[in-house]
Amino acid sequence: MCTDMQNWIQEIVAFGVRRPGSPENLATEQYLVQKFKEFGLTDTHCEPVPVNYWAPQSVELSVAKLGQKIDCFAVPYTAWTPAEGIEAEAVYIGDGSEAELDAVDLTGKLAVFDVRFSILSGAMLRSGSHFIHDPGQTIPDGPMHVANWLIENFAAYYEVQRRGGVGLVGILSDSPIDGSEHYVPYDGYLKDLPAVWVGRELGAEVTELARQRQSLRLTSVGTTSEVDSHNVVATVPGQGDESIVLTCHHDAPFASAVEDASGLSVLLWLARHFAERQDKLKRNLIFVASSGHFHGGIGNRVFVEKHRGNLLDKIVAAIGIEHIAEEAEPDGRGGYQLTGRPEPRILLTDKNPPMLELLRAGVEKWQLERVMAVDAYLFGPEPPCDSAPFFTAGIPSVCHISGPLYLFDPHDTIDKVRVEDLPRVAGLFQELVEQVDNVSGAELEVGLARHRDDPPAEMPSWFRPPPEA
Repeated sequence: MCTDMQNWIQEIVAFGVRRPGSPENLATEQYLVQKFKEFGLTDTHCEPVPVNYWAPQSVELSVAKLGQKIDCFAVPYTAWTPAEGIEAEAVYIGDGSEAELDAVDLTGKLAVFDVRFSILSGAMLRSGSHFIHDPGQTIPDGPMHVANWLIENFAAYYEVQRRGGVGLVGILSDSPIDGSEHYVPYDGYLKDLPAVWVGRELGAEVTELARQRQSLRLTSVGTTSEVDSHNVVATVPGQGDESIVLTCHHDAPFASAVEDASGLSVLLWLARHFAERQDKLKRNLIFVASSGHFHGGIGNRVFVEKHRGNLLDKIVAAIGIEHIAEEAEPDGRGGYQLTGRPEPRILLTDKNPPMLELLRAGVEKWQLERVMAVDAYLFGPEPPCDSAPFFTAGIPSVCHISGPLYLFDPHDTIDKVRVEDLPRVAGLFQELVEQVDNVSGAELEVGLARHRDDPPAEMPSWFRPPPEA
C-alpha cells in the first residue's frame, strides 16, 4: 500500500515543474488518465480548463552602472519587460503603506518594498475548531509560522502601478529561508507591471541601493498563452444515481512532492481500492484530479459550473485531499530542517453532526496526530483549499490540508512527504466514504453554512482579481 503510493509520488515528481498548462502538467494529466484506466475506472475523460500558461524565460535584476547581478525570481503572472529590460531609478517604499507611498514620486521609478506575510496562529485555528486531536499537545497556542501564501501588503503592487511606477522589486523579508524562488501569488490573473522577488539575504543591500536612488535594470522576459489544461475525471459506478466526489489537484509550482503529489497518491490508492472492491457502494464515486490550483483554484470552479443543474445536483458529498507533509522549520543557515513531526493539519469542514462524528472517530482510529477540524469559513468567504467550490456550492464537504513552509519553493522534495501518514490518510478516507455512503443526503446537509441555491460566494482575498483601473 505505502510502497505503491511512494512510487506514484516519485513518478509524478519526475515530470518536473508542473505549472498550470505547462507541457509537464499536461503530461501529468495523461499519466493520471492512464492510471485511472489501468485501475478499471469507467468514463475516464478530460474536461477542458482554460488557463494562462505563464512561462518566464529570462529574469534578471542588476545595478545599472556596475552590471552587478542580484538574484531574483519573476512574480507569478506579472507582465514582461521589453527584451532589453527597463532601466529606472529605484525608490524604497518600506511596507508600501499609504504614507510611505505618498512620500515619494513613483513616476517612472522602480519601487522596492518589503513583503509581509501573515502569521498562522494556533489560537486562531483553535478558536474555529470543531475538535482537536493532538495527543502530544504539540500544536502551539500562539504563532505557528508565517502563512507565506498570504501576502498582507500585495496591494502595494497595484498602487505602484497606479502611481506611475514602471516595475516593482519585492524583498522576501519575512521568508523563513534565503532565496528568491517563491511562487505567490498564484491567482492566475495576468498583471500589467513587471515585478520580481528578491531573497531576504539581499534585503539590506537592495534597500540601500534604493535609498541611494541607484538605477537598476530589470529584465523579465517570457511567454504567455491561453492553454487548455484539464480536469481528469473518472468514475467507480455505484448502485444508484447519487455520487460522492473525491478530488486533489495535479498542478504544482515546482517539481513539488507534498504539493500535491502526496495528495494524488492517496487519490490514486482510493481509486484503485474502490474499483477493485467486490461489493458496489450505493453511490457512484467520481474522482476529479483537478487542474489550475495555481491559477486561482480554477479547476474545481470549472467542474462545479459545468455540472451545475445536472450532475452537481446528485453529488451528496465531496472529499478533498491535499498535503501529507513533514513539518519543517528554519535551520538558522538559510534553509529548512525537518522536526520529525507531521505538519499540523486541518480538516476543513462544516458544522454537520454526522460528518464531524465520523471524522473524529476516524482520526482517533487511524492515529493521525496534530489534527484540527476547523470551520470551513474561518479564513473568509471560502475555505483555503482546492475543493472550496464544492463547499460554497452547498455540498457537504471535508478537506484534509496542511500548510508547511516549503510549499511554494523548490525545497518541496520527496523527503518532505510524511510517508508513514500516507496509509493512515488513505484509510481514514476509505472508511469515511464507506460510512458516508450510508448517510442520507438530507442528514449530510444539516448545519451547512451555505446551501445549493445560495448566490455565488465572494472570492477570497488570496484569489481576488486586480482592482479596476
